[in-house]
Amino acid sequence: NNHKSFCFRVLEKYPNTPMSHKEILQVIQRERLKEISGTSPLACLNAMLHTNSRGEEGIFYKVPGRMGVYTLKVGKI
Repeated sequence: NNHKSFCFRVLEKYPNTPMSHKEILQVIQRERLKEISGTSPLACLNAMLHTNSRGEEGIFYKVPGRMGVYTLKVGKI
């Protein structure tokens, strides 16, 4: 998934900064990592982060107690 690699790059660049999908999208746009288009990039990012934070194979970690905030899973960097 294309969004997955860009989210990974953002979180890898800011390793001690858990971010929401909105914050990740802002960094992608601000740093011009990817031209974001489509009708609902936030919804796509959120769904991708959620999906890839589940199970052993997930590369993202959902921060407990913080709604929709993610970081890279330890050992995946």
